[in-house]
Amino acid sequence: MSRGADGPDAVDLSRFEGRVLDGRFELRDLIDQGAFGAVFRAEQRLLGIPVRQVAVKLSRRGGMTTETARDQFADALMLAGAMHEMTDSEARAHLVPVYDAGVAMEAGGRAYLAMEFVEGRTLGAEFGSYPSGVPAELLLRWAREICVALRGLHKLVPPLLHRDLKPDNVLVGKYDRKVRVVDFGLAARLVERGYLPGVAGTLAYMAPETSQGDSGPASDLYSVGLLLYEGLTGHHPFDHLVPPADLPDALHGDWLYKAKLACIVPPPSTVNNTVTPELDDIVLRCLKPRPFDRFRSATELLEAMGNAGVLARPTPPARPAGPVRSAAPGSPAEEVAQLQERARGHTASNEHDLAAKCLHEAWDLVGKHPTALRGRQERADLAAGAAEAYQRAGNNFQAGRFRRLRDEALKGGHS
Repeated sequence: MSRGADGPDAVDLSRFEGRVLDGRFELRDLIDQGAFGAVFRAEQRLLGIPVRQVAVKLSRRGGMTTETARDQFADALMLAGAMHEMTDSEARAHLVPVYDAGVAMEAGGRAYLAMEFVEGRTLGAEFGSYPSGVPAELLLRWAREICVALRGLHKLVPPLLHRDLKPDNVLVGKYDRKVRVVDFGLAARLVERGYLPGVAGTLAYMAPETSQGDSGPASDLYSVGLLLYEGLTGHHPFDHLVPPADLPDALHGDWLYKAKLACIVPPPSTVNNTVTPELDDIVLRCLKPRPFDRFRSATELLEAMGNAGVLARPTPPARPAGPVRSAAPGSPAEEVAQLQERARGHTASNEHDLAAKCLHEAWDLVGKHPTALRGRQERADLAAGAAEAYQRAGNNFQAGRFRRLRDEALKGGHS
C-alpha cells in the first residue's frame, strides 16, 4: 500500500471526516472502509452552497495522478459511460449514477469518486430478516427491479455484463425500498464473438460457464436465479457442494462446475409455501447449468414473470387509503395517488411502518394542497388508512391522532 503524502498514519481513513475535498465535497460520516479505501456520506457544494447529499469513495492510496485515478476507478467510469449511452430510463433508476471524480491534493493526492447516496442496506441483510424465506411477492418486486437494471445494461452495444451479481451487491433503499445494483468492479463489455473470456466473480454466485472462462448475458440471469432461490428458501441452492479438503484452491471452480451439472435443485416451493408453480419454473430455468437452456435475455425473464402472474400485486389495506383517480402529471393529486399506491405495496409486504410514512406524507401534502383530494370522504379515508397503518406498526400515538383527524374530516373540520 502506498503511504502517499500523509505518512504512515494514513491507514485509518476515518480521520478525513470533516474535511472538504477540492472545495466541493465535505466528508460528513464514514460509512465503511476496506482494502481499497473508504466510503463517506458527504455534502456536495456548488460555489460554496450545499446542494445535495452524496456518497464519496476515497482511495487509500495517495500520491495519485489523473491517469492512475482513471485506472483505479475504471469500473465506475465504465458504468458512467454506459448510463450515458442508455436510453432505458427505468433501468437507470436502478443503477447508481456517478456525479464527479478527481484527485484531492489536500487529502494526500488521493483519488475520489462522488456518486448518488443511497441510504439503505444490502439485499443480503434484507434476507437476514426473513430466515425462513422472503415472501414471494416482496422478493419478486426486488427481482424485477434487478432485471430492469440488467435489461438496460445488456441492451447496450456491446452489452455490459455485471459478472458479480450477489446479495451484497444489491442495495435496497431504506425509504423508497427501491433496488439499486452496485459494485461493477468486474463488469466488462462483451466482445464481438458474443461471450466474454476470463473467470471473474464470486465463486458461490458464478454461473457454470463463467467458471470455465466464458460469460454472456445468461450468466447474469443465472445469478438472478441464485438470488431468487436464496431469498425464497433462506439458503443457497448449492451450499451442500463442498470441494474436497485436499483439493487445491485453483481447482475448486472446475470441481463446482462438474458438481453443478450433476446437481438436481429442488423447487423453492418445497420450503416456501408462498411460491407458486410458475415461480418454481422461473427460478429453476434461471439455474439451468447450460446457458442456452435459460432465458435468453433480461427482457424475456421479465416477460415470463408477468405472463406467469407472479409479480407483486399489492392488495389494498382493509380500510382503503382513498380511491385511485386520474390526475394531471406532476400535480399534487398525482403525488398523493402515488404515495397511496406505495402504501398499498408496503402493506402487502407487511412493511406497515413504511406504509404509514407514505400515508402521513400524503396527508401533509393534502394539507398544503386541499384540492389534491375530492371532498371530506376521501380525506377521511386517507386518515383512516394512516391510522390503521400506524396501528399495525405499533405506533398507538399516531394511530389515535389520525383517527381523530378522520373524525374531523367527516365533520368537515380541517387539520
